Amino acid sequence: MATGEESDDESLGGAEMHARTSGLADYLAVDEADAIRIGRQIVRRLNWRKLGPAPRPSYDEPSQDPEELLGIVPTDLKIPFDPREVIRRIVDGSEFDEFKPLYGPSLVTGWAQLHGYPIGVLANAQGVLFSAEAQKAAQFIQLANQADTPLLFLHNTTGYMVGKEYEQGGIIKHGAQMINAVSNSKVPHLSVVMGASYGAGNYGMSGRAYDPRFMFSWVGAKSAVMGPAQLAGVVSIVSRQAAAAAGRPYDEEADAKTRAMIEAQIERESLAYFTSGMLYDDGVIDPRDTRTVLGICLSVIHNAPVQGARGYGVFRL
Repeated sequence: MATGEESDDESLGGAEMHARTSGLADYLAVDEADAIRIGRQIVRRLNWRKLGPAPRPSYDEPSQDPEELLGIVPTDLKIPFDPREVIRRIVDGSEFDEFKPLYGPSLVTGWAQLHGYPIGVLANAQGVLFSAEAQKAAQFIQLANQADTPLLFLHNTTGYMVGKEYEQGGIIKHGAQMINAVSNSKVPHLSVVMGASYGAGNYGMSGRAYDPRFMFSWVGAKSAVMGPAQLAGVVSIVSRQAAAAAGRPYDEEADAKTRAMIEAQIERESLAYFTSGMLYDDGVIDPRDTRTVLGICLSVIHNAPVQGARGYGVFRL
């Protein structure tokens, strides 16, 4: 239309014309699969050098069968499970050197290797994070930063413990130490939600808000600010107190309907496919693929330097 010239699509801007005549295209692919093949061939010749430390050239596959990961996490997430059984099925040689195994047993911490890369692991064992667990985590995260070791967080937590006894014992102070360590850590973080990941526990375990390099959920995992029953209960308590302050009778039937509605909504919106669709993680994965997925992520991470924080701010002691 600009010049009045007549031309067919291929002569004017076709793929073959640009590959053979104009030189605009470097390669001509038959289809999408062929284009991916050519792309891989090009990248192979870039002579790219990773800036992080290289993995060990040889390592052992897990001695424990990864297929068994399907039966480790109960369908009822209120039932605790031993995360060591998960760790043994994803790390090299199923070898895991646990750190402080007798202290703060609700959180498992330790060192391992995955596809030749060293990692530090933090995994929830019994859901709730108490003061001891928070302090152990803060120390472990600092050690990983001193050793320039990436951290893997395996979530199954309902959050930090609450109640008069625990508040008076300083749970906020100890939880803040863990949050300080997580938020100021400079080594790469990887997060996998195996079971539940609720409330501030999601933050302490390097959830999406704390910007892990990669984060994934297992198919049956759940994430939310609070559990469905807990959130419904809070709304009920607030509504009941408001009615009492106003001097009006409380509608128990309406309360029951509201609680049921909230529980159903939170249950639905805490499922892995819903939260992943909201970009709270980088994808829902089959538990049996965890080792492979994390190995790819560690390879990507080591394209950049891996260096931990050499100094932290003031911890509340």
